Amino acid sequence: MKPIWQVLLSKAEREVRIAQQKLADAQQKKNLAIERREKLDNMLVEYSDQLRSVQLRSHSTGEVGNFQQFIAQLQSMKSRSKQEMSMLDEDCTVARKYMMVREHERLKIDMLAQREREKFELEALTRENREIESNALQQFNFKERI
Repeated sequence: MKPIWQVLLSKAEREVRIAQQKLADAQQKKNLAIERREKLDNMLVEYSDQLRSVQLRSHSTGEVGNFQQFIAQLQSMKSRSKQEMSMLDEDCTVARKYMMVREHERLKIDMLAQREREKFELEALTRENREIESNALQQFNFKERI
């Protein structure tokens, strides 16, 4: 049967791994959102440039209207992207704090488990020394009788 500290340590290690995975998932979602935001920025620049080029040449009002409407939609998506980034930043912060708390708990349990191991090793060494001294004393007494 495992000592209690080993059981607690393995449980704490499992919780740390779970917390690390949650942080990695949150970070991945944030990275994907950053990529989407960059694509939106690129599309805004591209379509703004296209709108300017259309306005420089002969154009219909419908064509310009379509570009303007699409750019407005991109700007709306960019605004939602900002809100999403804010939420994802908060999720990452919460996940990081949770992981740090779990890691702190694991370290604390690991330290207590180490203390327990050292205590048992010291007790075993003390017991072994007593047995050696006892055997030596018995041999000395036995030799004295003979």
